[in-house]
Amino acid sequence: MMTLKMINKSILTLMMFLLAANLKSQSKVDVEFNPNIATYSIVEYLVAKHQGRLFYIDGTTDISYLPLADLANREMAKYDNSKIIKAMQDYLQVAGQQQDLTYQVLLKHNIFPAKGYAYQIEENNNAKKEAVEKFAEKLREFYIERNLGKFFKDQSHFLEGAKNEVRKNIPAGYMAKMEQYYGEKFLAYRFWINPLDIMPNIPVFWHGNGPMIKSDKGQIANMISSPYLPLEKKNNIRDYKEFGFNHPETLNFLITHEFGHSFVNQHLGPYEDRINKSSNLMSEALVDKMAMHGYSYWPSCVAEHIVRTGEIRIAMADGNQKLAENLRKQHMNDYSFVLIPEFEKKMEVYENNRKKYQSFKEFVPELLNVLDETSVEKVRTKLGLSNVKYEVTLTVNVPENSGDVYITGNQSSIGNWNPNVIKLNKTGETTRQITFKTYPDLKFKLTKGNWETEGKIDGIEEGKDVSLSLDKNTSLNYTVKNWKQ
Repeated sequence: MMTLKMINKSILTLMMFLLAANLKSQSKVDVEFNPNIATYSIVEYLVAKHQGRLFYIDGTTDISYLPLADLANREMAKYDNSKIIKAMQDYLQVAGQQQDLTYQVLLKHNIFPAKGYAYQIEENNNAKKEAVEKFAEKLREFYIERNLGKFFKDQSHFLEGAKNEVRKNIPAGYMAKMEQYYGEKFLAYRFWINPLDIMPNIPVFWHGNGPMIKSDKGQIANMISSPYLPLEKKNNIRDYKEFGFNHPETLNFLITHEFGHSFVNQHLGPYEDRINKSSNLMSEALVDKMAMHGYSYWPSCVAEHIVRTGEIRIAMADGNQKLAENLRKQHMNDYSFVLIPEFEKKMEVYENNRKKYQSFKEFVPELLNVLDETSVEKVRTKLGLSNVKYEVTLTVNVPENSGDVYITGNQSSIGNWNPNVIKLNKTGETTRQITFKTYPDLKFKLTKGNWETEGKIDGIEEGKDVSLSLDKNTSLNYTVKNWKQ
């Protein structure tokens, strides 16, 4: 999650970009509201309230500064929501702690209450695809059971007001430079307001996501956006004259960044397996820095690096070196996207060989060589982290008949968070042991081979990692009280 200082720097920097670009294209941006996404956001907050937090959402605070979300929350409080809460928790166990797949699928789904999909779901992982389709159906049923169609219709005054705030602040023709740089254009650009997205109560806040949809006629770039401004509470939802989206600088920043993902992410998807081969750069180096800003999935982190590199290179192509340097410092120093220099060098190859690489898509295989050419040690040095490694001998006491026991964590030596790769040695019926090398910042969990059988460790809050900061070789001893299954 960005701090206010970081947000303001981002706004000022990218506002300079929009003013400097001198764009002439008039690509139309359609501004709409999607009930599927809004239904999902309502459920997100129900889950956050139930477990205290979900993603960036604090489920323990008052949300009256987000009047539509607050109204929906008060309506949902009339019901037993345990069924949909569990459905989402079960889904996230399969899909992981990320929203990208959910947003993509809900945009492709026919508008609730209709069944089926208007566009094909693109997900190579069959388990995730099955899970998200099942969850989407649960959301559709929830939409019907809670009569959310009527609820949204009754709030048309607020929704139209929010859409109009966005429409009046979109700069004309801002997409032209991006289309030129990435070498492609899209059939349409769609901006989806989501006033039910729960963001923190600070002077300016935002959350966005940019799924891409492929249709028979061409590709549709999408942007889903939270409101940006907290609103003063009024007695009635119809009393509002402002709707949380009337902040041109934030809107401009978010549009530039999120539509940038439309040009980038679709071309990284086919290389996800290749990208994940370098996931140790995340687990052993970048993970803590990225988690501060809401990025815990390595392919998403790579996409963020490349999108931000594109912002810099487009500024350079426009002759605005000062802006490029400001973006460079911001993304590297404030957000720790420390591989940007390496990606920039590769993108210069793309820029200087446009006859060979007529589009970004054609250049992606070469660009991803950055991941193969770097190392954990180089990344840790960039982040100011120690490259010293210590030897750890871990002894674990386990219940009888535990069978095979595995360790997994933020080090290559213990499986990089794969729950069934590194097996502990059986030293007795109820004892297991392993010796491994680790960087000082060690995090791990114990399983019986999958996340459904994660160990509940004595002295560690359930679901939390064992988290240590080491300064020497050491021996550790832990006791597993029981397994999830």
